[in-house]
Amino acid sequence: MKRVFSLIVVCLAVAVAVFAQEKPQLAVVEFSTNLNNERVKAHAIAVRNLVESAITGTQKYIVITRDEIDKLLNEQKIAVSSISSNESRDKLKLKKISYIVTGSVNAMDNDYAIAINVLDVFSGEFPHSVKGIMGSSSRELFNGIDELITKLVAGMSTTGGRITQTDSGKIYKVGDFGPTGGYIFYDKGVFSNGWRYLEAAPFETEFTAQWGTYEKDVAGTNTGVGFGKRNTEIIVERLKSLGETGKAAQLCVNLNFDGYKDWFLPSRDELDLMYKNLKQKGLGRFGSRYYWSSSQDGKYTAWYQRFSDGAQYGTYGLKNDAIPVRAVRAF
Repeated sequence: MKRVFSLIVVCLAVAVAVFAQEKPQLAVVEFSTNLNNERVKAHAIAVRNLVESAITGTQKYIVITRDEIDKLLNEQKIAVSSISSNESRDKLKLKKISYIVTGSVNAMDNDYAIAINVLDVFSGEFPHSVKGIMGSSSRELFNGIDELITKLVAGMSTTGGRITQTDSGKIYKVGDFGPTGGYIFYDKGVFSNGWRYLEAAPFETEFTAQWGTYEKDVAGTNTGVGFGKRNTEIIVERLKSLGETGKAAQLCVNLNFDGYKDWFLPSRDELDLMYKNLKQKGLGRFGSRYYWSSSQDGKYTAWYQRFSDGAQYGTYGLKNDAIPVRAVRAF
């Protein structure tokens, strides 16, 4: 029995170690400036902090804290200006750091030129970078930095565990075609918690299905914007426990369109945004029928919306009704 227990402990330790290694380690180092000016240097620190926060929010990387990386560079006698040298990279490799984000904040008359670069420690290359010019007033600077960081983070796509440059750094507007060919129907305005935009799946993916869990409660769903993905995860787990298959939430998460597999059933308020920002503007080829949301109303009902006039119903949305579904994704 002790041997079996020991084996289980070893297996768990290995599993934890493997999981921990799935995310590459990344650090954001001090940003350089072209002026020895307290205001410019303070702005460089602020930009660095915002970049670090945005990358941390993606949950794709193990982000080393500012104090930790500064201490490491000091101990290893690594200068930021020569961080891409073979000697510096060899020292960083020993600490298992995969990526270093560097940058510069340079004053140009009344504007700033800001550049952000991602160094691949193992190859010595810079697979991804963004740059822009923006006003130096607080509001202009914040808005410009926000847009630049959104582009940076959105363009950091990992392939085989390595960062590659993608075109997903594009800034979208509501009504634009998204990466999958569907329409963007919501822009949060800032990249946080791993996403900024909501995109409706193209018309050809639309299907009809029951909500499922009729006569059974699904605890924890929410009606607000930003909750559709979590709602869907909760519903799928409940359906699994009940042995139900082929329901709306399950079909959304199993959808694979053009290589994209991150679909979910929209929440009630996300569904309303699809109606207002797409259907009412003649976009997305939506019918005038009811569409399911991922927000439960009760044991027998869930919220749905009539796309002929935008009316939303909870009480009348019987979970065993088969009605249209349009999946969405966040990015």
